[in-house]
Amino acid sequence: MEPIRISSPADAISYMGHSLGYWRKESLVCVALDGATLGPTLRVNLPGTTDFIESYAERVAHYFGNDLDATAVLIALFTHQPWGRGHPKPFAAMVQGLKRRFLTVGLLVHDVWIVGPESFATYDGANPKFCGKETPLVALETSTVNAELVYQGSLIRQSDTPAIPELFAAVDHDAVESALRDMATSLHAAYRLWTELIDHGGEPTHDQLAEVLAGLQHVGLRDQILADMPGINEPMAATLFGATEEAPQWDRIDNSEKLLRQLLTIAAPTHAAAPLTMLGHICWWKGRGTAAANYMHVALTFDPDYHLAMLLDQMLGAGVVAGWAQHKNTAYRNHHQ
Repeated sequence: MEPIRISSPADAISYMGHSLGYWRKESLVCVALDGATLGPTLRVNLPGTTDFIESYAERVAHYFGNDLDATAVLIALFTHQPWGRGHPKPFAAMVQGLKRRFLTVGLLVHDVWIVGPESFATYDGANPKFCGKETPLVALETSTVNAELVYQGSLIRQSDTPAIPELFAAVDHDAVESALRDMATSLHAAYRLWTELIDHGGEPTHDQLAEVLAGLQHVGLRDQILADMPGINEPMAATLFGATEEAPQWDRIDNSEKLLRQLLTIAAPTHAAAPLTMLGHICWWKGRGTAAANYMHVALTFDPDYHLAMLLDQMLGAGVVAGWAQHKNTAYRNHHQ
């Protein structure tokens, strides 16, 4: 594949969309540069308050400081906040903090853009107090990079909100409750069944889905399955946070994601929080923060006290990114191109 060459803001913003696979909302997106070569892309939620701007900027810069090949950074702010004529620039303190922090880790902020629902502009216009001249978003569709990537088969979805059309498609509350009653001494059997299904393929039967879903209602088994899902021999804390130098077995995680989505077809609301939260955890590992947050929201709708969903929701709100998503040698997208 020929290297992608960016020659305009429209090219850069289009690349961000294709790199992430969806159009962001209220997001900060950064792309690392190694000379003229594009590197990893990072997306985090824009801060909802100015109280923690310095720590926010420090955390974002730290993520890119881990990439020893990066020499510069491209930044885009995707927001619905007004920023056109007559409006001051939003997130000014954050942008200044990012520039300072990136310099401390040896990275130059090459360009900053702001992207709204209908147009985009250079963040620093001729008058530093305001953004630059607006360009309609339609310019992204006609950019060279967009055309090249579409030709290669890449598509940009409108959002990263996961579709869950199969939720409660064939609810079987009684089968899961029956499996729960029979599981007091057979959690190991449920774990073994989970492992067989994701490692050896094949379509699970209805009874197998019920048995696995019942097993996930036990917090200890749920955490063991999550920790073992990446298929690497590391401590549980390291795998749960995606904080290992070794890349996970992404194909195994993909198989797990497929099975979890199948579990939702029979899950009653009282049993849904576990698979929903685990699906969100997988999205977080993959660097898909918006999708992860959506799963947490749905899980907490059904069980407001589900502790793992509450924890992950707080981490996502703080802009915490999984370790695997921060490094090009372990990131999901670099293993599935």
